[in-house]
Amino acid sequence: MSIWRSLRTVEELNGNRAGTLIENLGILFTEIGDDFVRATMPVDARTVQPYGLLHGGASVALAETLGSMRGAQRPRDRNGASRASGWPHACVVDRDRQ
Repeated sequence: MSIWRSLRTVEELNGNRAGTLIENLGILFTEIGDDFVRATMPVDARTVQPYGLLHGGASVALAETLGSMRGAQRPRDRNGASRASGWPHACVVDRDRQ
């Protein structure tokens, strides 16, 4: 049984990247399963330290991106109930107000 309440497609998740940190870092969602989401992020000039190593902040941004997406999808618990109450919700920025 899927843990997702409203499962989106990879194409839909990637379609909402324009003008965001996700786009700037090159993060791409690659797969959604019944109980997981996968994404990739390149190790290139956008994501490395001056020494050529992957920047820890970029790693955290990737992890936070996956965590926020998961939270926004309001996963179901093992009994099939929605975790909407008591589950942390993502903060949404109103781009029209900026």
